[in-house]
Amino acid sequence: MPDIIAFGDSVLKGVVHENNAYKVSKNSFSSLCEEIFGISIANKAKFGSTIDAGEKIISKNTELIKESKSKYVIVEFGGNDCDFNWAEIAENPDKEHYPKNTVEKFVEVYSRIIDEIRDLGKEPVLLSLPPIDSVRYFDFISRKINADNILKWLEGDRQLITNWHERYNLEVFKTALKRCVPVIDITSRFLETKNYSKLLCDDGIHPNEQGHAIIAETIKEYVKERKIKITD
Repeated sequence: MPDIIAFGDSVLKGVVHENNAYKVSKNSFSSLCEEIFGISIANKAKFGSTIDAGEKIISKNTELIKESKSKYVIVEFGGNDCDFNWAEIAENPDKEHYPKNTVEKFVEVYSRIIDEIRDLGKEPVLLSLPPIDSVRYFDFISRKINADNILKWLEGDRQLITNWHERYNLEVFKTALKRCVPVIDITSRFLETKNYSKLLCDDGIHPNEQGHAIIAETIKEYVKERKIKITD
């Protein structure tokens, strides 16, 4: 049985974008944490996963959660929930478009996940989201579709992409506070770095291996400062 189990999206999975392709890095923060703490992590994160997809994965792994050695379960979602169907926007920028999950649904399902994990006798630990680079992400999503139409829908402001992403990230912190759940602040460590974009892949949204090293170090410091015992 694994020492600890983790659920999330491609950031937690360790996906990086290199040479025009996505791959799972051998130096993901999950793998680095296994080395740092000398533990095994069952990484159930999935590329493209939204919070509702994650809820289904968690429900399918209840026995594994109960049998894992640690009392903690790692959870990280939000980066896909806030995203839009950019191809549809490029086709019709004058139409109203909605994210994959509204903020309200994101919070609702996240709260259910917290309850489910606690009902299994475990304590969820949330991870906040790394910030994104709006300009780089805009260039990435619009490279094969009508960039002018996307910019029109954004009312000429690429920064709106980052602002919207941060809206969901704030809900992670607010939900953690409301539900008395620990949250590891990944966001601040990136923002403290001059030109944090150097910690991101060329798609502007996934941390590169340098970024994953920062996340692993942040988790290490969090555990050390609070003298947390990961396994009994």
